[in-house]
Amino acid sequence: MIESWLFIFAMFAVLLIPGPTNALLASAAHHQGILKTLRLIPAELLGYVYGISILALLIHLTMPAWPSLVHILHVASAVYVLWLAFHLWKSSDLEKHSQSHQRLNPQQLFLSTLKNPKVILFSAGIFPAETWDSFENYALVLGVFCLCLIPCSLLWMYAGRAVLTGGKRRKLSTDQLYKASAMLLMLCMLPVILQFF
Repeated sequence: MIESWLFIFAMFAVLLIPGPTNALLASAAHHQGILKTLRLIPAELLGYVYGISILALLIHLTMPAWPSLVHILHVASAVYVLWLAFHLWKSSDLEKHSQSHQRLNPQQLFLSTLKNPKVILFSAGIFPAETWDSFENYALVLGVFCLCLIPCSLLWMYAGRAVLTGGKRRKLSTDQLYKASAMLLMLCMLPVILQFF
């Protein structure tokens, strides 16, 4: 059974940070509406589950030949998270991204999620090692992941739409959204980063 459930905080943090998938969801909610964008969540979920499972399988198959790979991926994941958190303080590309992605279909979101660097974070750094010990643990952790993904996607749809509507009524700016994401990421990732060292 999974010994520590602290990874749930890290999952929320990584799912909430701005990235290509979240920007696509925000843009789709702005251009197509919330109801049409809700139909894209299964494609995002499938992209994450498929990417995480394939990467975990590759790690498991290469462990006998290259046992240090998992440690390299842990360190690379921690460095990526730190870089991303500091990069978010300076970034506000949501409006530009929205202009270039006005129409979105499930296949585009699936491929974007599959290529998302967050897949590496989940499979090598955030999911507990016990996840891959049995199918029961795998199903349990992926079930928790699904329960975390849905509210994060909904939040990005609503927050992204609020940011992209613009005008004088805008109460939330892209800069505020990204800075809040960076602070949340650093706060929630501390237990995971400390666990590496």
